[in-house]
Amino acid sequence: PAPLVCAFVATLMVADAMAAGRTYKPQNEENAPKFELCRLKKRDYIDGGTNCIYARQTGGKDVVIKVDGKKVRCQPSFQCKRIN
Repeated sequence: PAPLVCAFVATLMVADAMAAGRTYKPQNEENAPKFELCRLKKRDYIDGGTNCIYARQTGGKDVVIKVDGKKVRCQPSFQCKRIN
């Protein structure tokens, strides 16, 4: 009987799962902000600071970040909120 039990247990270990797989989906997915990549387009030096102008990955309105100080470098890219 021992070899028979071992063969039965081995068969159960190899069998395919019959349950359907499920993917986690949050309930408030629509409320989550969506982001896109914004890349540095140009720098404008103005009195007392720098304007970093970024182009959106999907086109549309550019993002302008004002930085106090002329020696501050603009970061090359960042994740900005997508506008619909």
